[in-house]
Amino acid sequence: MALPIDIVTVPAEEVWFNAPCLSEQVTALKLSNPGNKLLGYRVVSKVENRYVVLPSQGALQPKKDITLNIICHPFPFKSESPPVDTLIIEWVDAFEGETDFNEDWFVMGGIVRKKILSVKFNP
Repeated sequence: MALPIDIVTVPAEEVWFNAPCLSEQVTALKLSNPGNKLLGYRVVSKVENRYVVLPSQGALQPKKDITLNIICHPFPFKSESPPVDTLIIEWVDAFEGETDFNEDWFVMGGIVRKKILSVKFNP
């Protein structure tokens, strides 16, 4: 079985928020599918309740892109030891003939690919 094609993200490696994180902030993340097959994607964070991604999962059409909103909720920010947070983007080829997102693609489908984006904070 062939690996799913790599998705393209903008930004490519890191997303930025403004410190000291006293109010809710939103930034955008664009996912692009340069391939010819439908992909299922999902975005997760290891830090519960700090980040919300909308939409956090879905189907990404071939040769199309989608813009996601990443929301950072206020939290106690310490400039001397900023958090080392990441967002994990996972994607997999969709089942043949399906067009709507199905969580089973990740469980019973093919190879799940991952890309890790660092979350950074402006001082």
